[in-house]
Amino acid sequence: MAKKELYEKGLEKYPLPIVVFTNLLLSVWFGSAAYGMSALSAVGIPIVSVAYLLFAAAMLGFVLRKHLCTNCYYYGKTCGTGWGKWSACLFKKDSSNSELGQKLAGATWGMLTVIPLVGIPAAIYLNPEFQINGVIAFVVFLLTFVISMLGRKKGCAQCKMRYICGGSAAKK
Repeated sequence: MAKKELYEKGLEKYPLPIVVFTNLLLSVWFGSAAYGMSALSAVGIPIVSVAYLLFAAAMLGFVLRKHLCTNCYYYGKTCGTGWGKWSACLFKKDSSNSELGQKLAGATWGMLTVIPLVGIPAAIYLNPEFQINGVIAFVVFLLTFVISMLGRKKGCAQCKMRYICGGSAAKK
């Protein structure tokens, strides 16, 4: 990564309230998704919610931190999610393949979004007693998804890596 490619006006470190808010928002996203799909256990599919949460934790907590964060400007620093500091606790700088990380990130976030978009309505349909709670979980999931996407664009716009990062929502 060449220094000249960095977005010079980008934040050196993100404010702690943004990091806390982002992680709370993601927790609500994944929690509402898991809860919304939990009614599938009443119809004989108990593993969906647990598998979803384990997949999210493994991919976001470890695999993507290895393949994305170790090559990032914010490695060891406070980024918008705090994951730069987390990855520095786990892995050595530049110890991964960022191209693979970009592919895995797209697949991971796609699955973390699509599975609940299918799973929650299926749980509501297959378990009518869960209809009210399921609809609430689905609405919360959709709201947190939309807020996350809007926040991502704003967060990327303030990032020093905005021109370099393959996952930036604010390239220009």
